Amino acid sequence: LQYKEAKANTVSKAFFINEDLKNFISETSLNKANYRKLLKKFPSEKELMAEFTTFLNDKIKASANMALFINTYKSVTFKGVKLHLFYPSDSVTQGDKLFNQNIFTVVQELPYRFSHNGKQIFSFRPDLSFFLNGMFLGYNELKSNYNNQNAKNNGRKKVAKDYLSAVQEYLEIAGDTDISQTIRK
Repeated sequence: LQYKEAKANTVSKAFFINEDLKNFISETSLNKANYRKLLKKFPSEKELMAEFTTFLNDKIKASANMALFINTYKSVTFKGVKLHLFYPSDSVTQGDKLFNQNIFTVVQELPYRFSHNGKQIFSFRPDLSFFLNGMFLGYNELKSNYNNQNAKNNGRKKVAKDYLSAVQEYLEIAGDTDISQTIRK
């Protein structure tokens, strides 16, 4: 599948693999020149990436899910400069040449912790977490027939249980005060 593997400690608290994101927006064919223009607007590359990931995170939070985010934001305009976030496959003019520049990464057992008011509410550690060009895409639970596990009982039910726990905790915290249906930090 051409995924590369990364360690959990390379993932930021905002769920970006900053090195992959930086490489994609600074080194790929449609982004390279625009990234250089953008870099001139910042005192350092570190500051550019910090502001860019905050910008992306705001757009991700406003999306219903990552599939919709990526479909909506194949490219973005940041500080007046267009950057591509993802290259689709089977382009009319490029075929898969651009698609093959995407960076697909997998991280094993990436911990996720949700805290509110300094207290950890819940946590889980999925078997595999997937990233596209440094942006979190989703996760997967792996099961083994040799341990009498199956996708229905040990996979989908675990994912559904994790999701249900998250929603229940959200509703407990938000109560009637969350008019926009999101928890604001």
